[in-house]
Amino acid sequence: MTRTPSARAAGPSPVRGGRLSSLTAVALAFLASQHHNVHMLLLAFGLGEAGMHLMTAAPAVRDAMLGMSLAMVGLIAYQIRDSRRPASTRVIGAISIIVTLGLGAWSVARFGL
Repeated sequence: MTRTPSARAAGPSPVRGGRLSSLTAVALAFLASQHHNVHMLLLAFGLGEAGMHLMTAAPAVRDAMLGMSLAMVGLIAYQIRDSRRPASTRVIGAISIIVTLGLGAWSVARFGL
């Protein structure tokens, strides 16, 4: 059976669906990369007082979180060096690195090493 032009036009636009999927994927990837940073922001603004006590009571947990954050910074920096990656991915990665390093510096300034 061959498709007629009218049958093809009746379905959703593949361009619109592709754009929405791409934007959603970028937004979710950014949020996933910022998971730790969201927690740190909540702690920084006093929305998790119990978590602040954990940061001072269990320094090994904080050190592990800072270490993983630095590992992710290194991995993202390595990935965005690839010129074949889309510009949007590289920009989001750079923003993620800046936010992560900023929150890591805040944590070290607030609680020390």
